[in-house]
Amino acid sequence: MRTEDIAALEQEMYAYVGRDCGASTAEDAVNKAMIRHWCEVMGNTNANHLDEDAAAKTSRGELVAPASMLFVWNQAGYQVASTGRAKDPQVELVDLLDDHGYKGIVATDTNQEYYRELHLGDVISMRTVIDNISPRKTTGLGEGYFYETVTEFTDQNGEPVGRQSFRVLKFQPANPDQN
Repeated sequence: MRTEDIAALEQEMYAYVGRDCGASTAEDAVNKAMIRHWCEVMGNTNANHLDEDAAAKTSRGELVAPASMLFVWNQAGYQVASTGRAKDPQVELVDLLDDHGYKGIVATDTNQEYYRELHLGDVISMRTVIDNISPRKTTGLGEGYFYETVTEFTDQNGEPVGRQSFRVLKFQPANPDQN
């Protein structure tokens, strides 16, 4: 790409910083069945998540969801595999970068903060924002841009329960077979 083309792309791309990617409220409340399924898949045998009687005898006093399930409650269902994601600023940003040859994508890191444990019956809502986009970088995968989203999670009362940052690299594959 020519320098002026890169400058034009970056001007358009950086306009996405701070854009709200939408919000959602979980279709299901925090529940024993989903906790059990998650624990089975992850090999988690902690009684605080699986045994109501045992959990009741702890300082928690009740069953709680594993903290790492924070993002699970608002995940899109299987229909996304066949219908794709609804258009939002994050999808638009990915499309913009794809259109300019940055077709590779790899998740690089994520961080979660937990403000309180999730209890049976909690209904989780989330809101995601594009937080930042790096200058163009040269990586082993190819040249590209890192972008990071931040998602805030609240309960049915609007009280914060957690936060997640998620960073990906959108890159022009150094090896075209990496697409």
